Amino acid sequence: MLRVSAFTVAVVGLLAVDAVAQDFSVYTKVFDLDAKEVNVPIVRSQTVSHAGKIYDAIPAAGEVTILEPAHRRIWIVNPGKGCIASVDFDELRHLLRTAEERLAQRLPELERQPDASRVVTDSLRFQLRPYFEAEFDPGKHRLRLLSKHLSYDVEGQTSDRPEALEAYLTYADWACRLNYVLHPQPLFPTVRLELNEQLRRQKLMPTRVTLRAKLDRPVNLRAEHQLAWTLDNRDRQSISKWETLLRDPKLQKVSLSEYQRIALGQQVVKAR
Repeated sequence: MLRVSAFTVAVVGLLAVDAVAQDFSVYTKVFDLDAKEVNVPIVRSQTVSHAGKIYDAIPAAGEVTILEPAHRRIWIVNPGKGCIASVDFDELRHLLRTAEERLAQRLPELERQPDASRVVTDSLRFQLRPYFEAEFDPGKHRLRLLSKHLSYDVEGQTSDRPEALEAYLTYADWACRLNYVLHPQPLFPTVRLELNEQLRRQKLMPTRVTLRAKLDRPVNLRAEHQLAWTLDNRDRQSISKWETLLRDPKLQKVSLSEYQRIALGQQVVKAR
């Protein structure tokens, strides 16, 4: 009995250490490099990892997403609209696979149109199967992914906390998939997913990411990430607030498609 108890204590201790190892917060500001006021963020967000969950809040949008990898699902909470939805990983993959198949079917039709833009069709084909030339400078902790359609320039810090790095990149993987389904945007998730794989290979936690793309219109964005490896009072208060929202009986639980209709508007759903 003593051996069993000692073993149990050891396992619980290891789990506690692993949970703490995944504690971190990331405060992000995104800038449009083509804007008149280039130093004014167009988006601010707070991302917090704790106890196997990753929370991401964009105050201006009034939306909080909560990633639960152990349950293979994502919650989307919008208290301003009075609703909450969840989507499991398999459903999200299915939606993206359908979108990819639809895009692959449309490409030949687009290319046959007399006024088709070669730049647009080539960039769409690239997004289905992205390929980059990768350059990594370990001394400067700088990663560059280059192609004629799109480039990433990433500055970061080499992480000696593999649990935290993997937790962050897992969040980044699913966030780009969810954002493509929920919000209109020009880039297919495969592009960002390729960047995340390169970050894993180099064990690089990004602190600044510059994206430059030649699509139907140029896209030039920079994201700045402020990392913290311990949670402060603000982070813990935010977690408590978000967990309370998850249990709030006043929020209507809806499907993902219904959430789009309520929170984003019917026009956005039709555009999808």
